[in-house]
Parts: sequence; structure tokens; C-alpha cells
Amino acid sequence: MKFGEYIRSKGYTSKRIADEVGISVRTIEAYANGRCSLKKCRAWLIVALADILETTPKELISLDD
Repeated sequence: MKFGEYIRSKGYTSKRIADEVGISVRTIEAYANGRCSLKKCRAWLIVALADILETTPKELISLDD
């Protein structure tokens, strides 16, 4: 499962996640669409996303494989 599919399976939208994290929707969509790699994003962002999605940073990064 890819990150975009994962966030939708949790009932979130890119806008909702962007608002909660405090970054642009465009940035979240870049990760969701695979244009940017979660493996290369900042640690604080992975931690924030993991908290919102109730998972671990390791789990999120594995979605990039």
C-alpha cells in the first residue's frame, strides 16, 4: 500500500492532514502521489504524520518501498 492509499484508508484527506501538520496540501499530495519520497522527508514531518495517522514512523517509511 502506498502513502496516498494509506491516508485514505484511515479516512483522512490531504487537506485535513496538511492542516493538522501545518504544511501545504501540495506538499502532502506530493508524498501521497509518490512525487516525493517519505524516506527523504524531515524527521519532524514523519513523526507528525505518524502521530496523526496513529502509526509509527517506521510504518510510514515502509510505505515507500
